[in-house]
Amino acid sequence: MPEAQSDKTDPLQVSFLYASQTGNAESISYTTYEEAVKRGYNAEWHVLNDYKKFNFDELRTVVFVVSTTGDGDPPDNSARFWRALKKTSRDDGAAYAHLRYAILGLGDTNYSNFCNTARRLDKQLGELGATSFYPTGLADDGTGLEEVVEPWIEGLWPALAKELNQDSTSDNAPDVMSRDAKGTAELADSAVDALAALSIDKKDKENDDLVTEGLAVQSAYEFLPLGLDFRPMATIKAITGAPRVPAAVCAIHWPEETEEEEHAQTDGKEYPPWHAEIEADAQAQTPFLAPIKAAQQATGDKALKRTLVVDLDVSAADNIQDEWQAGDSFNVYARNDPQMVSALLQRLGLNVNEAQRSIFIRSSDEKIQLPAHLRRFSSVATTVRALFDWALDITSLPRKQLLRALADHCSEPIDRDRMLYLSSRQGAAIFDELRRQGPALVDILHAFPSCAPPVDRLLDLLQPLAPRSYSICNAPQRDSGVWRFAFNVVEYELEVVDPFSDNEDISKQRSPMRVNRRGVCTPWLERLCKAESVGSDLILVSLRPNLNGFRLPPPSDTRPVIMVGPGTGVAPFVGFLQQRAAELEAALAAAEEDNIQGPSAPSTWLFFGCRSSAEDYLFKSDLEHHHSSGVLSRLSVCFSRDAAAREQLGTQRYVQDAMLFREDEIGDLLVTKGAMIFVCGDAKGMAKDVNAALADILCSYSSAHPNCVTHLIPEITEPAPLTKVQALQVLAKWAAERRYVRDLWA
Repeated sequence: MPEAQSDKTDPLQVSFLYASQTGNAESISYTTYEEAVKRGYNAEWHVLNDYKKFNFDELRTVVFVVSTTGDGDPPDNSARFWRALKKTSRDDGAAYAHLRYAILGLGDTNYSNFCNTARRLDKQLGELGATSFYPTGLADDGTGLEEVVEPWIEGLWPALAKELNQDSTSDNAPDVMSRDAKGTAELADSAVDALAALSIDKKDKENDDLVTEGLAVQSAYEFLPLGLDFRPMATIKAITGAPRVPAAVCAIHWPEETEEEEHAQTDGKEYPPWHAEIEADAQAQTPFLAPIKAAQQATGDKALKRTLVVDLDVSAADNIQDEWQAGDSFNVYARNDPQMVSALLQRLGLNVNEAQRSIFIRSSDEKIQLPAHLRRFSSVATTVRALFDWALDITSLPRKQLLRALADHCSEPIDRDRMLYLSSRQGAAIFDELRRQGPALVDILHAFPSCAPPVDRLLDLLQPLAPRSYSICNAPQRDSGVWRFAFNVVEYELEVVDPFSDNEDISKQRSPMRVNRRGVCTPWLERLCKAESVGSDLILVSLRPNLNGFRLPPPSDTRPVIMVGPGTGVAPFVGFLQQRAAELEAALAAAEEDNIQGPSAPSTWLFFGCRSSAEDYLFKSDLEHHHSSGVLSRLSVCFSRDAAAREQLGTQRYVQDAMLFREDEIGDLLVTKGAMIFVCGDAKGMAKDVNAALADILCSYSSAHPNCVTHLIPEITEPAPLTKVQALQVLAKWAAERRYVRDLWA
């Protein structure tokens, strides 16, 4: 990293730095930074990738909030920082002896390598001489981030005051946390008397009118009816553990309308109006516009999921043809569902003209900077409609902090108290049920009819709409001007159980409500693929090179390659096989020209899984072609819901079953031939099962060949079978050596 140029001499100087993939870490870091400013600290807030701009080497007191993505990887917007930190580690083992820090890590115990970014950061900073002034917090999204985040932030302030020799009792902040500054709120009297379960399917006409009055939208958006039982509220008088309310910072400035501004608002394009202003992050390159060249449905009409394979024409992009490789992915900058946005704007009381007026966004406090994703709009005009279309996440699962803040904008005590209860420790069970039902912001506002937050406040509360990433499933050796990718159209039916359905009288039980829900990006892409304007509509994309070693080894590397990719996880391996075929063809042509014997293809083995052999066997012709040509040495296909195909072909149900069925062969490839392993797909289920299968294979092979153990773990001097823990340690070692490489997603 650059050498420090000057000391930060302000005794109350503290820097809040974040690394965030989906926006959670960014939001938490920003809220904590806001509170620090209110408390009188000279605080600054930055993304880790900007380490050069704020000169990280000079910082004395830092609070990190970092998340973990993929297979324990750091977020994209910290990649440059990690490369610089690694270089610093090599150059100077005491480079940060002056640094005092605190770390809050976000992760999910449903996935491997829980909070790996935070753990790794803590370890590397310690090795560079830095000292932690406050214990690292590790928050689990699987059980609720707030369980750790809120107490960690509460304890941060006295620790920070002690670190900076500040009197912790002399808090300069105004009432930052509103009326529940201590996490406690008294319930209104009406809450005790009006605690029937909340259900949009009301029992009387009066309540029906209350829910739907003034909310008839002309769009076809289908509101999600929430089924939540608030009766437990009747037993409590106060709630505790409600999160802090973020400070109000964003303020909309409405300039005088001009004809030029009006003209600029209605372009009807399928990319954000400010696309030229979007900066590339460390992993993704500069975004550019590209048309969809071709699209086809890859699954049958009876398939449970609808999968499309799409060709994106990138031939006009500057220098992109020389930049990408098989194994890379790319970001797509999608828009929110227009029908949902229309419903939301109407619910917020904005008419079409107001939603399309040019606006700027200012900070209401000159000491606090705007959130990073809104900063450009302090000088670049936008519209409220464009913000909700392209910039703000209005569909992610509700957070307690959002509900707590929305409670302040409820005019009816019953709505306010229910929202406070949902955000509290006592309401944890019903909050979990709310998240299971997965309402969007507009659904929540629909369910609490007196909640009327101003648009400015939502700018403070909503996270940025993150781009979606897709694997490229072709190789540049075949056509460098096309990115082919496959995706499942995310559509599902959500069942909402009536809270009174446990009535003993069966005749009085009501059937569960079912509502159709859709993803953000894939339905939008499908609509563009089916439009008559295919080939002319442009979408915004950016290359996302894979920096984690997810690359097919060169032809000179003769190690066997094992690939595991069920469903759309097979996509990058189709690119791998295209690359290997092109390399083999080039090598054979060169050998023929030199009149020598050509090389043979290194061993490759693909494990692919789908539900049905007839409905969703993706890239079947490609895989069978590569198999018959010898590029793919072995092909093992599994069918999870096609018993007839399994019996006819002698295959297994899941990829991990197929691997265990051939454990002796795989064990030999791994232990004696040094095979590389690539896994792509679902992190939560498949990747865990495959990892466990590999560990079982190593245990079984070492039991039959105990002499191999000393080779796998040099510290072991006596031949003996591996334990499960030792086998997992071997896999972790291979992962660190990039011999076992995984490209995973949630």
